[in-house]
Amino acid sequence: MLSRRDFLRLLVPTTSGLLAIGIGSCRPAPQTGQQPTAFSPSPSPLPPTPQATPLPLTAGRITPLAELYRQTYIPQIPMLEAAEWSLAVDGEVGTPLTLTFSDVRAMTVVEQMHTLECIGNPVGGRLIGNALWRGVSLRDLLARAAPKSNARFLIMTGADEYYTAVPLELALDERSLLAYEANGEPIPPAHGFPVRVLLPGVYGQKQPKWITSLHLAEVYKQGTWEKKGWSDTAGIRVNSRIESPQGTAGGSAGGEIQISGASFADLSGVKKVEVSTDTGKTWNDATLYPGPTPMVWTIWGWEWKSPEPGRHVLQVRATDGNGNVQS
Repeated sequence: MLSRRDFLRLLVPTTSGLLAIGIGSCRPAPQTGQQPTAFSPSPSPLPPTPQATPLPLTAGRITPLAELYRQTYIPQIPMLEAAEWSLAVDGEVGTPLTLTFSDVRAMTVVEQMHTLECIGNPVGGRLIGNALWRGVSLRDLLARAAPKSNARFLIMTGADEYYTAVPLELALDERSLLAYEANGEPIPPAHGFPVRVLLPGVYGQKQPKWITSLHLAEVYKQGTWEKKGWSDTAGIRVNSRIESPQGTAGGSAGGEIQISGASFADLSGVKKVEVSTDTGKTWNDATLYPGPTPMVWTIWGWEWKSPEPGRHVLQVRATDGNGNVQS
């Protein structure tokens, strides 16, 4: 059994054409315990949806919002009105704040690309996507509240009553964002309207939506999923997926087949991606198309030249900037 590796079983017949059946990529299990019963990712395992044409080998490829994965703590998506929404910033601060949406929009605008991945991304790897986000610096916003010297953690709560805590140091990272737009339009309700938090190097579990409270605390408090056994740190682990070929791909024995996909890692970035066509006996370096920062997935591609007729198993593995190899 392969762990956290995408693979496709390919039949290369003597006649023209390739038959490709997607099997999937694995995800990390919770730190302890079982998957929360309220957690409802896409059905798994399932073959990826067949693509008529391969996805583009484009650095920083953007995921359309209609295709960006959605995850909720409760069945109902909070439907908030921007004019009635407010954000409380309190706890271990010198100046407690209550901000309106207009207050947030009046701050200096920050725009950055950011890939989101769910910590429960199932076999098949669909719960990941990349978007161009616009909002304000979370560090600048928190600075207005004058955090006290004993403040160590930020507890973030949404309108769905979901909450999670991160070290204040992470919240004050210059890349941390309170976002209100995605791909040039207001964040849709399913993705956190009016605002959501985006933090570098962690899974979506630590980047909640529909934010209504930012509470600075001296002591760590386990959040909604953490209490159910999910990781307290939720740091991203290097992984890859094969996106093409999928379904039935055109080609012929002796020709060339473009194998491509996406890889993602922590803030050390993706250093290398390798592809195997012989069940891991040999590995071939893929060409990388990294995004503008390590917070963005790396698109990769490799040309399989002159495949022999017969049954082949494709595998992919990535290595992050710290030398950790996907296993």
